[in-house]
Amino acid sequence: MMHFLRFLFGLNLFLFSFFTLAQLPKPVFEKQVTPDYMSLVQQYEKLAAQSPYMQLKKAGLSDAGNFIHLLIIDKQQQFLPNQSKKPVMLIMNGIHPGETEGIDASLLMLEAFVKNPKLIPDSVTLLIIPCYNVDGMINRKHYTRANQNGPDEKGFRASANNLDLNRDFIKADSKNTFVFYSIFQEWQPHVFVDTHTSNGADYQYTMTLISSQNQKLGGPAAEFMYGKMNPFLYSDMKKKGFEMAPYVTVFGKSPDEAGYDAFVESPKYSTGYAALFGCLGFVAETHMLKPYPQRVKATYHLIESFLVFTQKNASELVRTKEKQLNWMWSKTQYPSNFEINKNYSTPLLFKGYTLEKHPSKLGNYERHFYNKNRPFEKPIPYYDSANAKALIEIPEYFIVKQEWKEVIERLKANKINRIMIDKPQTWEVQAKYIYQINYAKQPYEGHFVHQNIACSTQKASVDIQPGDWLIPVKQAGIWYLMEALSPETWDGFMHWNFFDPILNEKEGFSDYAFEDDAIAFLEERPELKKAFEQWKSENPDKVSNKYEVLGFIYKNSPYREKEFRRFPVYFKNK
Repeated sequence: MMHFLRFLFGLNLFLFSFFTLAQLPKPVFEKQVTPDYMSLVQQYEKLAAQSPYMQLKKAGLSDAGNFIHLLIIDKQQQFLPNQSKKPVMLIMNGIHPGETEGIDASLLMLEAFVKNPKLIPDSVTLLIIPCYNVDGMINRKHYTRANQNGPDEKGFRASANNLDLNRDFIKADSKNTFVFYSIFQEWQPHVFVDTHTSNGADYQYTMTLISSQNQKLGGPAAEFMYGKMNPFLYSDMKKKGFEMAPYVTVFGKSPDEAGYDAFVESPKYSTGYAALFGCLGFVAETHMLKPYPQRVKATYHLIESFLVFTQKNASELVRTKEKQLNWMWSKTQYPSNFEINKNYSTPLLFKGYTLEKHPSKLGNYERHFYNKNRPFEKPIPYYDSANAKALIEIPEYFIVKQEWKEVIERLKANKINRIMIDKPQTWEVQAKYIYQINYAKQPYEGHFVHQNIACSTQKASVDIQPGDWLIPVKQAGIWYLMEALSPETWDGFMHWNFFDPILNEKEGFSDYAFEDDAIAFLEERPELKKAFEQWKSENPDKVSNKYEVLGFIYKNSPYREKEFRRFPVYFKNK
């Protein structure tokens, strides 16, 4: 009996692994047409109605009031989170709605599932967001995504309020992001796939892949991804005739000129956010110049490969995520602000086209031209190692005061566990003071972001009120908390201007009145007088400026407001 059951299980995997697009009638996408928003919703409603293993839900509203949908596919009809211990795989399409391959590939796969339910994997719960940036999908255009080879009409990259949603996963300026939070935090996926279209250079590959960068992901999850999952995906796609390369990160030059870097997807990106919770995140990047039907087929086959792998390794995927969380908990420092290490590279056998330069017919410059009649295959350096520029001590607790409502709102949306303070008290805590910060001159995604933030840590006495939050760091969101609530990180709330009011002094002094107080302070405080004399000897050019002189004394007096540049998230150990 057991042999027979194993045979049936193997047969099901065989059928699923070798199901191909050739079994389907000629799809609409081969005519260079992709559905608009209403047509897409109608097709999902129709498919879900035809299958007892599918359930379509309205996950929430976009900024323009349009519904974002979620399709749940489960062979055991377990349509609620935490009903089983199977791994969850989440596919997100259309975060950039001009990049439509995932939208069409998912429809093809759902049609196959409806026609032959045996193709639905038994050991995986599959979630699909048909289109995430629905407002951008509705803003449909012919002239968008310049140079992209089809489809004829497609959505616009930005959301209704002109946000690039794939830069919004920490700051969460869009309602769409809060909808994503609800899906992600309720279902806690083990595998996440975000479908895109790439540009920047030309080469022979139809599909390139971003895997969460190795050192940034770290731990058992990185070991599993790079030791087992990636090798399978690359091998399986090659067998299907869609050999892949890592996502190509060069613009304005050929990849073979000096090699190229791995893409470090920081937490503002979808997969960078997913990695904070131990989820294995991938971005499928088809090449924009390849024929559209070919790009859709490549995306279809990659999704298929993900499903086959997840089905075959279901138990290990669940264990890996548990191990990853325990590994996070074991750390005393949080690594952040990753940059590519240019001192280390891995040889990558790359298939490209020779870059030629010809005189432009438009101006006095040389234009770039990839000669497809001169393909090449040769090893090039691939810089795939990254170093953390910040190692941040992990406390046992964060303290977030209730007045920072936008921060509280985002912590709640990410299901962060907390203890509500119920009575007034005063605590001795660790506070970080910002002594270095660079201000942006131009806005980026709606924010004048801060760079190069450096802090000193000091003891402080803080009044805590009923309603303030005490947050245990040792929880599922430990890496998210460290990224969001540490002022030094490149994608934390400080970077995105959530705490800007602390950067301005609210009070000061009048020179004519403070002179007498300054003299008195120096007489009463020998240590201050000593520091003042040293300052004068080191800054002779400033001694003739009364505001510099009085300012030094003021800044070292009790009048200097303790709130100035004090990061208002505090750190506490037992």
